[in-house]
Amino acid sequence: MRTTRLGILLLLAADAALAQFRPLRFDDDFSAQRQACAEDNQRACWKDRQVGDHIRVSIGGDLRWRYEHTANPRYGLEPQDRWGVWMQRHSALVDLRVGRHLRGFAQLASSHADGRAAGPSPVDENRLDPTNLFVEWRSATTGDGGTGMRIGIQELQFGSGRGIDAREGPNVRRSFEAVRAYATSGPWRVDAFAAAPRDHRPGSFDDARSQTQALRGLYATRTAAVTSWDVYALHYEDTVARYVQGVAHERRWTLGARVFGSRKAWHWNWESIIQGGKFGDAGIRAWSIATDTGYTFEDVAGQPRLALLVAVASGDKDSHDDRLGTVNPLYPRGNYFGDEATLGPRNFFNIHPALTLQLSPQVELDASLDFFWRHSTRDGVYAPNGMLIVPAGDSRARYVATIASLALNWRPAPGWSSSTALAHAQPGAFLREAGAGDALSLISLTLQYRF
Repeated sequence: MRTTRLGILLLLAADAALAQFRPLRFDDDFSAQRQACAEDNQRACWKDRQVGDHIRVSIGGDLRWRYEHTANPRYGLEPQDRWGVWMQRHSALVDLRVGRHLRGFAQLASSHADGRAAGPSPVDENRLDPTNLFVEWRSATTGDGGTGMRIGIQELQFGSGRGIDAREGPNVRRSFEAVRAYATSGPWRVDAFAAAPRDHRPGSFDDARSQTQALRGLYATRTAAVTSWDVYALHYEDTVARYVQGVAHERRWTLGARVFGSRKAWHWNWESIIQGGKFGDAGIRAWSIATDTGYTFEDVAGQPRLALLVAVASGDKDSHDDRLGTVNPLYPRGNYFGDEATLGPRNFFNIHPALTLQLSPQVELDASLDFFWRHSTRDGVYAPNGMLIVPAGDSRARYVATIASLALNWRPAPGWSSSTALAHAQPGAFLREAGAGDALSLISLTLQYRF
């Protein structure tokens, strides 16, 4: 049976190269595969076909297997896994298009994890639930403009995922219940949305809309040949937000801008936000800056890309005053600083040089070092999900950790991808003084198939 299943997958892979897969599967482009089917290539017709007058159905899915072993999880603060953690994530999708205006999209996902000594985390297991289940109306576009609206369960991802992301790295992706309207005109796209995250639970069809959190916003992108821009305004609310100051109702607005693009061998992706609002009776004043600047040596073997990532996010200076200075990244990507995925983007300053080598058209090698400090010595260190993992205590040490990582990414066949990642994190003075002084090391092996 396993051999049969593998044979079917390999057969489908023969024409998977025709489909252009996107991070959010409802954005996939099947036009090349559709054209091949119209030209009597029957092996290309299984994925997208006409089933009636003005009705098309497309199918697809994801299969992901991942093994990881972490020595001294969270720098010794969590129980040690004996043999490591085995994770599986599978999804299936159906995209129904009726005429030129209406669309229905459904994607069901199943995530399982075994072997974690502390038990499955909230992003490890979700037996079976929809990650996307929405209806969409869009105008019949003419030229380079159009409008549309999408209502229902859906994944959201904007920009480079520093603030709103579908969270691909962890085993359970993030989704929202949302109403999203959009308009495009020339180089511009503008999105307006009102959303609440889904509370992911480990059972089947038991996820539910969050009763404590809500997100609303406007996000505009202008795409250009060299330099493109994002500008956005967001309003976030959490009725039971937790910080060092305590638990209170958080109402936070965010104004942000991102500039990104490339020119010749140079690449850049810079983003900055300012935040204000209220945390209970305390005012919020927070900010962050993130930069990624790289240069590719195109005439050198392996086309090495050197990049320097420098970022800073504000922390709280006094937990007893009437001001909260800790930045809230909202819903960022899960592996924000890499596969080690212990530290999150609050109250930090880091310098992160990186090198990428293209060993062959299918194989890429990534290496990096990350030097990580606290921005405010009166604030603690946070996880990617925003949970405080090490409070400030009495320590005034600033240095948190040094993280070295190496990853090998290989695409053996159309639709298939695999990666092997190694990471070693040496705790700095702050973690040692807080009792988290064990060096952390990680090995992960991931295999994924998209169809």
